This record gives sequence, C-alpha cells and structure tokens, in this order.
Amino acid sequence: MKKYSLTINGNSYEVKIDDINEASTLAHVTVNGTKYDVEIAGGKAPVVAKPQVVAVPQAATDISVTPKTPIATKPAAAAPAAGGLKVACPLPGTVLSINVKEGDTVAAGQTLLVLEAMKMENNIDAERGGVVKQVLVQAGATVMEGDVLLVIE
Repeated sequence: MKKYSLTINGNSYEVKIDDINEASTLAHVTVNGTKYDVEIAGGKAPVVAKPQVVAVPQAATDISVTPKTPIATKPAAAAPAAGGLKVACPLPGTVLSINVKEGDTVAAGQTLLVLEAMKMENNIDAERGGVVKQVLVQAGATVMEGDVLLVIE
C-alpha cells in the first residue's frame, strides 16, 4: 500500500493505493476514506484465452450420483390437532408477531397474529371464540397460502 498527500486547487487529499493488479487495468484506491476502483488509462488488459470445448466420453453420460447425506429441506411445521377450528393462512407472507399462546381464551374478531404480505401488515383474526389449542408457527416464519397457523377449540 502506498500513501500520498496531494494538494489540488488548494484542497488537501490523502490518497492510499491499496492494490494494483498488474494483470488488469484496475487499481483499488482510497481518497479521504472513500474507496474507489480506478481504471488505469493506457494500461493493457490481459489477453484471455477462449475456453476449449471437450467432448464427454459416452460412458460418462450413464453415471448416476446419489448424495451420501440427504439434502436439507425446510423443517416441517407441527401437525395440526385433529379437532377444532384450523386457522389457515389467507395469503403467502411472513409472520411478524403472534398475539396469543396455547391455552389462551379468544373472542370472535380478536387478532391472533400479524402477517406481512406484499409489504403490508395483515391482522389474522379469530372467526369464532374458543381456546387456543395449538400455535403451529413462530414469529419470523415464512408461510404459504393454506398453511394452518393455529387451532382453536
């Protein structure tokens, strides 16, 4: 790294040249704390050889690859309880907050959770009163339309 103090038209500049790649026409320069990628005028860019296409042997096309470990998938949500009213997600989005917990008594119209979809916050309200039997999502979870969010008995 090279450091220079320059005065141009009465203005002082501290210039650091961090890296000059001799194989290209670019330099990494910092002027008064601001970083720039600078192209060097008159520099010669390297000549890059074109990639060569190589034919694949016929026997190699019949190979099947099976991973040793299974590919990680999105963790499955807990299975909803058999009975009760299943509150389904009306549209895809992200759960911002959950306003109830298992065992809470809720009234019809009460906001159960807040869902962000299409950059808007949407309240998911209880269709009827009852007791929250299961909460199947957590704050921050991404949910799809039709996913069961919670169960009310």
